[in-house]
Amino acid sequence: MTKNTSRFLSHARAGILDSFGIGSHDSLRFTLLRKYLSKEDLKELKSMIAYSESQHRGELRLAIETKLPLLQVWSGKTARIRAVEMFSFLRVWDTEENTGILIYLLLAEKKIVLLADRGIYKKIGQDNLDSIANEISEGFKESKYKKSLANGIQKLTEILKKHFPAQGENPNELPDEPYIV
Repeated sequence: MTKNTSRFLSHARAGILDSFGIGSHDSLRFTLLRKYLSKEDLKELKSMIAYSESQHRGELRLAIETKLPLLQVWSGKTARIRAVEMFSFLRVWDTEENTGILIYLLLAEKKIVLLADRGIYKKIGQDNLDSIANEISEGFKESKYKKSLANGIQKLTEILKKHFPAQGENPNELPDEPYIV
């Protein structure tokens, strides 16, 4: 089986799980999302992001996507390409000091991508972000979903405190609530 076929089947399976979701029409009805994170987990992650941002001038944005449309998977769209699209769509680049960081999760593939704005890249390279993303991925392999995300947020917090400490007024420029696609 080719890698592309395997990815396609992962997203098709996720689509089938979604179609059997129970409950209201809100984003938490997705069976695949509930497998990883509860509504309470999402609230806690929101609080962690808000607390993190109070300690530095960076802005964190968590985006969670259950699956990609099958045609996009078949045509070769990767989690990284989708993360770049979400970075733009969620306007993570639109902060005063260019200090936005996107934490993107593609649950169907258990892929985690961290992308940052140019202000971050001047002091923190993509290698550091990839290392944190890999640590989160390792936690996902052990079914420690919220814990690995919390650890990743904490690592980002420590790096951002070092390079972008909070000074004076520190407005919240991006929503703290996880964005569910």
